[in-house]
Amino acid sequence: MHVQMKSLSDDTVKVSMVSKFSGKNNTMELPIRPMEFHRLVSRWKNTGEYIQDVFPMLNEDEREFLVSGMTPEEWDACFPEEA
Repeated sequence: MHVQMKSLSDDTVKVSMVSKFSGKNNTMELPIRPMEFHRLVSRWKNTGEYIQDVFPMLNEDEREFLVSGMTPEEWDACFPEEA
């Protein structure tokens, strides 16, 4: 997982990742403090804990972005809901 992070404010980071689905570089703003983000990414990568346990403050779309680099739009295109 290659993550680029930029601090936007004291409590928001902008994360860029390559999507495992499209190969496209995607960006998402996450509501988390920069230092906490670094600490929790390290914990997640090094302990094998479930992402929902390490990042309970993020929603499902935000956590999926950290796992796969996929945006909600890409997810919907890849896995359309059955009508």
